[in-house]
Amino acid sequence: MSIGKDFRAGPGLWLEAVTLYGDQKCYPQIVIGERVCASHHVHIAATNYIEIGNDCLFGSGVLITDHSHGRYSIFHDSPQTPPALRPLDIGHRVVIGRNVWLGDGVVVLPDVTIGEGSIVGANSVVTKDIPPFSAAAGAPAHVRKSYDFRTQEWTRS
Repeated sequence: MSIGKDFRAGPGLWLEAVTLYGDQKCYPQIVIGERVCASHHVHIAATNYIEIGNDCLFGSGVLITDHSHGRYSIFHDSPQTPPALRPLDIGHRVVIGRNVWLGDGVVVLPDVTIGEGSIVGANSVVTKDIPPFSAAAGAPAHVRKSYDFRTQEWTRS
């Protein structure tokens, strides 16, 4: 785990580097840049790799995770197995670029990159990449606006 200078966090921060889950061994890396500010009850959970760029701002209740309890895409775990007993779906990454703002209650799921200078609206669920200099919202999150450097305005996508 690496945390850059001037990192600030509100109460209830949970930085979770999962190294062992049942018989699964993990080798997690969490890399947090400089001047990152996380509000109350932010949870960052890694089994593989999470990177957060410089100067990011996270609202309260944000969850960033690179894994899930069970596999639901290529291989499938039975829904009859209690979630806490399912093997973790590991080996994924999350990369959040610099100057990203995640609103209150945002959930960032595995295999996602959020590009530099982007904004994700409150209570959104990020399931796919967000390009740089975009504003996204919804569950699942979709790009709603992009920043036009020529006009210096946010324009609807």
